[in-house]
Amino acid sequence: MDRTLKRAKRNNKRRGRRNHAAWQRFCPDGIHCRYCPHDGSRHLMSSGQPHFFRPATEAERRDPWVTLYRHTLPDGGSAPVRRMTVASRAELITAYCAACAESMDTDQVLCYQRNLAIGEVVGIDTSSKDMAIAA
Repeated sequence: MDRTLKRAKRNNKRRGRRNHAAWQRFCPDGIHCRYCPHDGSRHLMSSGQPHFFRPATEAERRDPWVTLYRHTLPDGGSAPVRRMTVASRAELITAYCAACAESMDTDQVLCYQRNLAIGEVVGIDTSSKDMAIAA
């Protein structure tokens, strides 16, 4: 799978602040990459938060102000789930070094990649025949 990043066509202050804060937490000294000698200005990066979902409670199902999502079960049924917050801050997902890429005469060099949980549902018991929601 091709994981290359492209420079954003428009400046987005929120995305820039999120990526900068994730870079500060990623680097030991807050400036230089852990895997190459270059600083954050020479890297293209993306950041985000993990998305976990859990089964919705009865009270959440009745509350019209709670956002619920429908999870399709392997047997074809579905269960209402609610998004969980598992991280207070966005984490660095990918970091590509432009300086390393120039020195190696290639388009991009991947310094760091982390797969975050995107859309994982926890707490549903799939071992029983009727796919009951685990308590």
